[in-house]
Amino acid sequence: MRNGHDRETVRISDSRGKLMNHTIQAGRVRYIKLGREGRWEKECAEKGIIRFGYGSATAERFSLCREHRWGDLTKSFIAEGKDKGTAKRFTNETRLFFEDDGSILWITFMGERLCWGFLKPDPAERHESGDGVFRGLKDGWQWADLKGEQLTKDRLSGALTKLAAYRGTSCNVDVEKYVVRRINGQKTMEVERAIAALEEMKASVLGMIRLLGPKDFETLVDLVFSISGWRRLGDVGKAQKTLDLDLVLPSTGERAFVQIKSETNSGKLADYVVKFNELDFYNRMFFVYHSGKAETDDDRVIVIGPEKLAEMAVDAGLATWLIQKVS
Repeated sequence: MRNGHDRETVRISDSRGKLMNHTIQAGRVRYIKLGREGRWEKECAEKGIIRFGYGSATAERFSLCREHRWGDLTKSFIAEGKDKGTAKRFTNETRLFFEDDGSILWITFMGERLCWGFLKPDPAERHESGDGVFRGLKDGWQWADLKGEQLTKDRLSGALTKLAAYRGTSCNVDVEKYVVRRINGQKTMEVERAIAALEEMKASVLGMIRLLGPKDFETLVDLVFSISGWRRLGDVGKAQKTLDLDLVLPSTGERAFVQIKSETNSGKLADYVVKFNELDFYNRMFFVYHSGKAETDDDRVIVIGPEKLAEMAVDAGLATWLIQKVS
């Protein structure tokens, strides 16, 4: 065990992302595959356990592992036909699993999610199926960081997600500090600066949106939807008496009714919801505004207020267009 390895503090959360009141240190980070092609994943997730194979449940090997007779375990693999290098690797992987005192951070991928956990100090037990052994995890498998953000592959570095293609049972992780930092919900200095700059940009865009006249505001909304993949039917503001934009999403054929308001309230929105429900050829309605406040319980109606619109405008790359319009 590498007890002298660089240690970083990790706090444990339950599977709902709620923080608990204790901390633990990760002596090392290790990736494990839960059965061939993930066949043990569901059981491990439900029971909060890690299953381990390599014939560790046989009477001979289970006894050798429990007694920490690792040299004899290597001989057992060689007697089975494994070459010396493979036998030593299998033994080292088995030893790490059996001897882990709870200081190893174990990670795996289940579908698109990175899952992590720490083993309880209880010794390994034979699985009831006779296929390998298992150990329980403190608080089960987790799949969110300590700030509640889901640890999905699209939010993780490729240096980590490449492990999902690993064909062996377990291996060390060469981006240990990144994994621990990511689970803690900590960002690198560069990412923190980028996030701060992005938030400042959104705030500036919001201010510029509120300087737009009605016609330019409608044009902005049209540009946001167009860049998002929606196709406009008719001219902006002239689609019909009751709507400002008539849109279709070519990839699905979905049609949307869009109403744009500079200033509004929930009462005005309710009037448009009634009109929307009378137009049965629309799949959904967007209600976009930049001043006031509007809410509805109709799940087919998507309300886009100024903050959300500012975010969408930034994502669509429309900051320069706004600067030119309000300069």
